[in-house]
Amino acid sequence: VISIFLRTGYLWDNIRVIGGAYGGFCVFSPTNGFFSYLSYRDPNLATSIDVYDATGDALIAAAEEFENDPDALATAIIGAVGELDSAPSPDQKGWMSLQRWLRGESAEYRQKYRDQVIDTKPSDFKEFGERLKNMKKGCLAVISSKSAFEKAAEAGKKMTVKEVV
Repeated sequence: VISIFLRTGYLWDNIRVIGGAYGGFCVFSPTNGFFSYLSYRDPNLATSIDVYDATGDALIAAAEEFENDPDALATAIIGAVGELDSAPSPDQKGWMSLQRWLRGESAEYRQKYRDQVIDTKPSDFKEFGERLKNMKKGCLAVISSKSAFEKAAEAGKKMTVKEVV
């Protein structure tokens, strides 16, 4: 629920609409706990990094909003369920079946996951926001032009640049 909420709201507004990137989103893998951000064709690398760093605060603010407006939380949950229930094409069905088989993912596991999605609470947003804020050492990987790195460095973002081509 949180990653879909971020992708369709906070990140869309700040990375795409305000920041001018062609796209921006985040991905959460419930099987391994990996959470990542991505933007592409992004003209404002430094600003996007700041937006990612402020995600924890945005989630804490969203938790407060959801406490006061349960309908807003219901809308976020419905968005997540909509992605779970989208009608897959034949090739997507095959790919999903293969992935589920490789992971040993049962129908019972998928139902438990669905139940957790439906049972999302404002406190889940707050707890995840606090985890992001308290993260000590995240990893950053950027594929971009040299000029984008130089512009980000001018904005105070220090990165090691490795030219690959």
